[in-house]
Amino acid sequence: MRFEAIIFDFDGTLVDSANVKYDSFFRLFPATEAYRRIVTDVLTRDPDGSRHAVIPRMVEAMRKRGLDVPDDNHVLRYGEIVEAGVSAAAECPGASELLESLRGRVKLYIASNTPKEAVCRQAELRNWTRHFDGIFGYPARKVDVVRDILKGERIRPDRLAVIGDGVSDEEAARANGCVFIRIAKPSDLATASRQLELTHV
Repeated sequence: MRFEAIIFDFDGTLVDSANVKYDSFFRLFPATEAYRRIVTDVLTRDPDGSRHAVIPRMVEAMRKRGLDVPDDNHVLRYGEIVEAGVSAAAECPGASELLESLRGRVKLYIASNTPKEAVCRQAELRNWTRHFDGIFGYPARKVDVVRDILKGERIRPDRLAVIGDGVSDEEAARANGCVFIRIAKPSDLATASRQLELTHV
């Protein structure tokens, strides 16, 4: 095995739910062009941002433009919408088989921008919790999670792989000198599994 530890993102990497999370932001607000334009603009500027950061920015921008935004707990409502959608989403092809094949051979972790409690619930629903040595989510930052795992496991950076579909996954890997494996579409997980089986030299 080339790596001693592997950190997976969750949505869009193990579960085909990246679009669920994206679309759920739009469902929080009226389906008119003015609202949708602001949501799109905020997500374009911060595509990997936590709901706790991007939703307040959306609300602030809408109110500055004179749009009506009720004083709801938008972050809570977003979480409810997303959790229902993610629970119904299919896993990325081969995810369960890959995790099963890696368990016991390498340290496995999840690092997500989704709140930790929600990620843990989703992993438990799929009976994946048993595969992982640790599950991390908001408010932990991925760059810090990678650094702490390297330190805690006493692993050289080139022996740790970060697998994900987001900007924050790549930034966390690069900042710590680790290997980054990009998941651009759900079927890429099969390619990633082949990369993980390379013999270390």
